[in-house]
Amino acid sequence: MVRILLIVLGVLCAALPARALARPKPKIAVAPIVGDKEDQVAQAIADALAGKDYAVVGPRDTGREMSRLGFDELDAGTSRKLAKKLGVAVVIDGKLTKTGRKRSLRIELHRRGKAEAGITIDFKSPTSKAFRRAVHDAIAKKLDEAGDEPPASDDEDEPAAAKPFGPGATRGAEDRPRRAEKAEPPEEARPRSAPRDDAETAPVAAAPERKAKRVAADDSSERASVRRRKRKTSVEAAPAAPGGLLVRVSGGGSVAQRSLSYATRAGFTQIPPPVATTAGAGRIDGELYPFAIADASSSLAPLGFALSYDKSFGLAIQVPNQPVSAPISQSHYALGARYRFAIGEASSFTVGLDYTGRQYVADRSGLGTVVLDTPDVDYSAIAPSAGLRVPVTDTVIAFGAADVMLVLDAGPIANNANYGAANAYGVEATGGVDIMFTNQIGLRVAAELSQVMLSFSANAAIKTKANNRDNDATTQDINGATDRSIGLAITLGLSY
Repeated sequence: MVRILLIVLGVLCAALPARALARPKPKIAVAPIVGDKEDQVAQAIADALAGKDYAVVGPRDTGREMSRLGFDELDAGTSRKLAKKLGVAVVIDGKLTKTGRKRSLRIELHRRGKAEAGITIDFKSPTSKAFRRAVHDAIAKKLDEAGDEPPASDDEDEPAAAKPFGPGATRGAEDRPRRAEKAEPPEEARPRSAPRDDAETAPVAAAPERKAKRVAADDSSERASVRRRKRKTSVEAAPAAPGGLLVRVSGGGSVAQRSLSYATRAGFTQIPPPVATTAGAGRIDGELYPFAIADASSSLAPLGFALSYDKSFGLAIQVPNQPVSAPISQSHYALGARYRFAIGEASSFTVGLDYTGRQYVADRSGLGTVVLDTPDVDYSAIAPSAGLRVPVTDTVIAFGAADVMLVLDAGPIANNANYGAANAYGVEATGGVDIMFTNQIGLRVAAELSQVMLSFSANAAIKTKANNRDNDATTQDINGATDRSIGLAITLGLSY
């Protein structure tokens, strides 16, 4: 089964579009936007860029790192330090303003500590495809220009939807008078034949500078205030990209107690011996969203695949009233598809469909003539599932999931040598937390429950352990069984 799971994972990885694996993608960090209280616009920018062209660090992680570094705003020094800390080539920030129903977004791109290019985009809704396409195309164009050509001149005609301003510019259009002032001839070059003209023109030259300083101070104050407010509410502003996590692989260990108990007819005393064993196990699991890797805006981006495999080691069961024991092979696995929905800005809801199995099989080869009166089980099932992920803090994410096992086959327990034909179904549930040490490394702690209920169908014409434990096949002795496993798993994972 391990070999099959590895082959399936290899096929899924091989199915990724070649463009997604052809070369390392430039990495960009999107900082919180001034005036964007819930990071809706900042997250829309991250979603627009993420995918086949760029690897993106979202506003939640970028804002959290800014808080750690004590940065309220970005300039040449702070943007360089932030980029180095996050391991990105470009840091994007900006400011959002609103006039009536129309909103205007001013974006700055910081590369190597310099604001190399700026963009202004007018829009109505950050969730529209038109907005995301305009953001992606404008930023991609500016990054390409910044790599090979000088920034565009202020005199060039630009479309209304994406109006660049030069690398020396600050955030607002209010600062343009300052640039105009720099272009004026020096004072000694202006005509002095009429003192009256000097007196009239001097205030005109100074006024824009005072206004620019005042606007810049107000803008800096507003930006600092918003940054401080976002630090206090970083969890509320935490993003949940529609594609969310792209890849997660983890491994670790688990411990579980398995019990098998029986339901008998009233007054029956020849009850089969119950089973109760506890063992440690190794665990691997993972998730992959290949379509989101190729194109985060694709309608298939929320579709992914998941697998898990857990194998116990060192487990054996003691034969009641005998000095011998039988080794046990115990494992469970799941392989299936997922479809994920974003909830608000921080959470996600996932539905899925798995092919799953659980096995508990004794090796009786070393028992000789001793009889182990415990049936083996080897369940296979189709399991529809649902799961929820909700951030608790900046570094802790709570999750929970449940599925219903539609059992296709129960294995040896349901053959005539044991308890005969059985109807079986099961439920599984898990819940826990992901504790993130870095953006890519985290520890998962999860509590798990699996329970399969079996109902035996006795047939007087067929002698089984369900109706003939007392050597009287006309009455049913064992009505059913409950197979329960309760455990705890701890795994260390890498995510992207």
